[in-house]
Amino acid sequence: MSQAPLVQPPRIAVWLVDLFTPNGQAEAVPGELLEEFSNLASKSALASARRWYWRQSAKTIIVFIGAGFRKSPWLMIGTVLGGSLLLDFSTSNLQKAIVAVILFRSHHVTPYYDSNEVAAHFFWLRIGVLIGSLLEALIIGSIVAVATKGREMVSTIALSFIWVVMGAALFWLPVAMHGPVDPALFPAIMVQQLSASCMIVIGGVIVREIRSAMSRRPSATRKARADFKAFDKLMKRRRGQPPRQGDEIHGSRE
Repeated sequence: MSQAPLVQPPRIAVWLVDLFTPNGQAEAVPGELLEEFSNLASKSALASARRWYWRQSAKTIIVFIGAGFRKSPWLMIGTVLGGSLLLDFSTSNLQKAIVAVILFRSHHVTPYYDSNEVAAHFFWLRIGVLIGSLLEALIIGSIVAVATKGREMVSTIALSFIWVVMGAALFWLPVAMHGPVDPALFPAIMVQQLSASCMIVIGGVIVREIRSAMSRRPSATRKARADFKAFDKLMKRRRGQPPRQGDEIHGSRE
């Protein structure tokens, strides 16, 4: 008699819950969700159980986001504001540096371009600024995630949201004051802001995944401490007692 295949919840939902779950609950929360999902899948349709898992995953993530702000509000506020200021400062200087590098060859003369050369020049200028901005957002998102251990996703999502809002506000403020700003540029600017925001969150994901992998790996210190406890247990045993099962002390493997 063949055994029924093991039913698994949606992988993306499981991964998202793992990203937002605090380290102290890294096994309990996914385990409870998996147990309830298995019960539902055995009693009802698999599609219904998967929909339930997605709903519960969304609720769990929202709860963890709120808990992240409640437990360390000043740390979160300070880190997000610091990341916003760092982004604003580095973005303006980075764009100036990229423009200076692209124009380096013609800094001492007045360039003369035809229409094709002008188009190619501005194309590479936009590409250079875009790539530099994305890499910058990735690095700053990683820095913010490192500073908020255990709340990497909450801090980077908050920073990405603030960055989009700041970009929209800084664009429309001059427009409202009848400044020399073309409103038609707003979609392109928002695409760049949203792309940078995604890179900020990706930086948080990278840091979170690295920390999760390191926490799952048994450290040499904990292994050595366990070996010492086993050795101490043997040394305290009365003389003349025969060896027992489990008395072996395994040496470290390199």
